[in-house]
Amino acid sequence: MTDKYVLSIDPGKSSGISLVAYNDREIWLEDAWQFGGGTEELVNWVEKYEVGPYDTLWFKHVRIERDTVICEAFTARNTQGFSYTTDSLEPLPAIGALISLGLVDRSDKSRYRDPKYQYIVGGKDKADKKKRLHKFLKESGFYVAPSAVDSPNADDVRSSIGHALAYLQREVKHRGVHDLVTKWIEEN
Repeated sequence: MTDKYVLSIDPGKSSGISLVAYNDREIWLEDAWQFGGGTEELVNWVEKYEVGPYDTLWFKHVRIERDTVICEAFTARNTQGFSYTTDSLEPLPAIGALISLGLVDRSDKSRYRDPKYQYIVGGKDKADKKKRLHKFLKESGFYVAPSAVDSPNADDVRSSIGHALAYLQREVKHRGVHDLVTKWIEEN
């Protein structure tokens, strides 16, 4: 039974990254990161782990193929009285950098993921979806506390974990993730 990996990136002023491992029967969180510094720090982070241009990435003992890197897409919203700030637009240059590094292909919608896909356990509105996602992550062993990533919050890394689990459920059709999500929804 060979272990496989998904590297999930939620880029922005603060970026959250998770490395989720799985095999035919199990799924687990291998590692997680969250850091500020926008595009520059995201590029520094990638370069720290990259082995040669357009090659593979190495995390400790784990080799990651570029086709198992997923990224939250930036989606412009009708702001109705709210103006975008420079900080709220930081995902755009970060995604551009990831494209330049060969990690993101915006035409591959299975890997360039709409933000809504992270909410794998549903909810009535965004606040409820986020609350349910965090509860699910906590109860299923995927929750990351701010202290674990040395950050004032861990929202971005939790978002990346939600995306990784959704990717495994929707795209890879991993039965273990599907069963975990289905059981949790039935109980909650």
